[in-house]
Amino acid sequence: MQIALFNLMAMHHPDQTPAEVLATTVEHVRLAERLGFDAAWFAEHHFSNASVCPSPLLMVAHCAAVTQRIALGPAVIVLPLNNPLRIVQELGMLDALTGGRLLLGLGTGHQPHEFRTYGVDIGNRSALLQEGWDILQQGLTTGRVAHDGRYITVPAAPLAATPGRMPPLFLAGGDAGLLERAARSGATPLVGQGFRTAQMTLKSLDPIRSAYAAAGIPMERMPLGLQRYIFVTDDAEEAREAARGLLRMGRILQGLRLPDPPRDGVHLRDIPLDNEPSEAWLLENCPIGRIEHVTQVLAEDLRLLRPTHMSIYTSFTTLPRPAVLRALERLGTEVLPFLRREAMPLRLAV
Repeated sequence: MQIALFNLMAMHHPDQTPAEVLATTVEHVRLAERLGFDAAWFAEHHFSNASVCPSPLLMVAHCAAVTQRIALGPAVIVLPLNNPLRIVQELGMLDALTGGRLLLGLGTGHQPHEFRTYGVDIGNRSALLQEGWDILQQGLTTGRVAHDGRYITVPAAPLAATPGRMPPLFLAGGDAGLLERAARSGATPLVGQGFRTAQMTLKSLDPIRSAYAAAGIPMERMPLGLQRYIFVTDDAEEAREAARGLLRMGRILQGLRLPDPPRDGVHLRDIPLDNEPSEAWLLENCPIGRIEHVTQVLAEDLRLLRPTHMSIYTSFTTLPRPAVLRALERLGTEVLPFLRREAMPLRLAV
């Protein structure tokens, strides 16, 4: 199993600055490398405090210079909001700069206000991703691009920096055509669990399983990347604050799906969910709290969902820096060994 540290780079406090959030992210990536994480992922979002990272490739470039081993990648590039001709060249540069440590996550995006602000029709997002994917694949594998599509036209041109291969590929998006292409390409689908249990998440995997089965890949051999919010602590109040932080993340994500998310400047308002879970339910069902509870929840993820990749996000609370660093340390020293030990027999049994 490949285990990654996920970095959303959210500003949780009104008095935080983007510079502070980005510096903390770099600190966490360097620590993750020392702790034995396989990879670090960087999100792309725009126009709110949900993330101060409009360019995950810039984060990859910076973190490549201060690390040696850990793989690095965008999770994800919202390709419909980007020029794929520029992205393919930057990916070629990054593959060279990272010494082959580059991973590539692609996604359709889902936030209407981002598309509106960029002047892109959100209804075309899947088609735009398909065409952009064509350009990336062609350029990265052949060193040349030429594309005449419905939405994108690129005259024939050579590229100076190309690796001659596609980096390991991951997809965030539920469009049937994209899932079918991901299955044919050997890409790993990414699924965010939020505060869903393994049983709840299992029900949402049917479209992915159908696409991979159609490509001749049975369920037991299907790749799957899970994004999990995890916080390890023996302190009951820290655990409660982590549960409250997870609920805030759910509220924020729901708000960002609205045509006009409620904001004060860049700061999103905290709008309660319909039928939102209680703090007690979150503490009982999510991997938050003592290590025994966290590993019990994760064991159920492994048993039911059989992930090949796991992306872990721990910076979703308003807790002070020392508490978050302690939780990250415990992820590396206690959770990572558990995941590797428990996941291996599941894959060998296939």
